[in-house]
Amino acid sequence: MKKISRRSFITAMAAVSAAGVLAACGSSSGSMASSMASSAVSSEAASSAASMDETGTHTVVDHGGNEVEVPNKVTRVVIDQIPILSTYMAYFEGSAPYIVGYCGSFKSVISDTVLKNIAPELLKSSDTVYAQSDLNIEEILKLNPDVILYNAGNSSHAEILKASGIPSVGFATVGASTEADPIERYEEWLKLLEQIFNEPGKTDAFVAAGDEIVTDVEARIAEIPQTDRPSALILWKYADGVPKVSGQGTFGTYWMKRLGVTDKALEATGFAQASMEQIYSWDPDILFLDGPGLQPLRTEDVLSGNVDGADFSTLTAVKSGRVYNTTLGMWNWFTPNPDAPLVLAWLACNTYPDAFADYPLGDTIKEYYKTWYGYDVTDDELEEMLLY
Repeated sequence: MKKISRRSFITAMAAVSAAGVLAACGSSSGSMASSMASSAVSSEAASSAASMDETGTHTVVDHGGNEVEVPNKVTRVVIDQIPILSTYMAYFEGSAPYIVGYCGSFKSVISDTVLKNIAPELLKSSDTVYAQSDLNIEEILKLNPDVILYNAGNSSHAEILKASGIPSVGFATVGASTEADPIERYEEWLKLLEQIFNEPGKTDAFVAAGDEIVTDVEARIAEIPQTDRPSALILWKYADGVPKVSGQGTFGTYWMKRLGVTDKALEATGFAQASMEQIYSWDPDILFLDGPGLQPLRTEDVLSGNVDGADFSTLTAVKSGRVYNTTLGMWNWFTPNPDAPLVLAWLACNTYPDAFADYPLGDTIKEYYKTWYGYDVTDDELEEMLLY
């Protein structure tokens, strides 16, 4: 699809009055006009960046508390391990410039999402890691990056990267000083990117637009009586007959909190292995399956009983057909990503179908992508996002 810049879209929209027609969940209507108001911040940030001494450096304080001297002019970036490609793309309003290499295993994730269509240049970047946990510093050095973005919680990678002499900036995932709320985390990632590229305030309008969606969804949830709220469980991974759930302290914990449901995995800690007997005991009303990049298990597999080594058919969620897979958006929607406000809306629509019967999910997604990523979501792509 043809891509347009966010600034061009906002300028065009300013010439017409905003109008929206609400429709059912997954349909095409909605409005975010109040969130599109300030491209002035981006212009001001760009002007500030342009006035810098491009040969100098500036100090960035990363999520590990490290002070890192970063070049004022960054044109070569390597990303190690953190699933930040979609957030990076959102920072650049629909493109992904300057990336010369990233964790090689992420290419398979991109190929399953709409990100490959929004920023196809990502598929051309060199692999720098054979797998997510297997650092290849020799290949990274060959790419001559200005800065390396890495997982602040991976101390072994941190030591290797810092020893390389290349400015390395740590981004928090799970287990940082702040809670692992995906909505808060992607905003923290954006703000750290603002530091790196020395463009303070660049993403303020984008973040505000997402917060507006979140506020609306949570206000609707607040009106739902506790007696009408189901229990839920996130199946994070499944392999060789062994389930792994999203337990206490993981991204899933915070999705469940925002939904106001009973999280059946709270007695587990972290991304925890569980037995099928434990799954049966928890017996959730809703079963969410994690999406691309972490497991291939799909909704139809569970509902049809086509799962090697396990029988989910006795679960209440399966009997009622309430099994949902997040093969959605531009990235795995359960992890931090710039679609996070849309993820909450999607979760809410599936969790509370009656209360959200008039929520304009389809239109909200299309408008969000067009406004902030400069991308027109096709009907086929939208169907894929909402299918599960």
